[in-house]
Amino acid sequence: MPTSEARFDSRQAQATWRLFDETRPPCAIPSLIYLLEGSDGRLLLDHDEALYPGGLYVGPQALAPRIETGSTVRGIQIAIPTTGAQRLCKTQIPVVIAPGTRTRLLAGRINTCTSPLPWPGALIDLRLDTGIGWTSPCDQSARIIVLAGELQADDTPMPAGGEYALAGAATLYAGRRSHALVWLTPRADA
Repeated sequence: MPTSEARFDSRQAQATWRLFDETRPPCAIPSLIYLLEGSDGRLLLDHDEALYPGGLYVGPQALAPRIETGSTVRGIQIAIPTTGAQRLCKTQIPVVIAPGTRTRLLAGRINTCTSPLPWPGALIDLRLDTGIGWTSPCDQSARIIVLAGELQADDTPMPAGGEYALAGAATLYAGRRSHALVWLTPRADA
């Protein structure tokens, strides 16, 4: 069975966050840029500083980041106001592994796990094996981009390529091996 994957969608161009790939690279705006681990090339930032797969950069960009020629890259860019720059390499990002799950805490905090990058709420790279569930904190709202596979929350299917919103505690179940980016933000009513 082929694995469906999310790709950049032109409708996301003006959104707060968007996927990027080699055909539609990140924009020159102050932002958080995360290069997915499965990428096979580097992203060249200002002054030819390199961002490697699994790495994360937060800061201003005077020029649009460039993708190494011949590379296949995928990542996410989140527009945020920032003046200072911070970069985390793959090994600086906390990873929580449990049976059937692998969670990279890119930014923020969940329970006792804290990323070196402060963030209101949390930004997570989540991988679930078939039949495994992950529950979001009850005091957080979640925005989710399913990158590969298919998740389900309650009776709502969430196939790859879609962006979804959840308010409060919800359990995401993987109908098949899945990969998603989850952006948690504190709920206003919590």
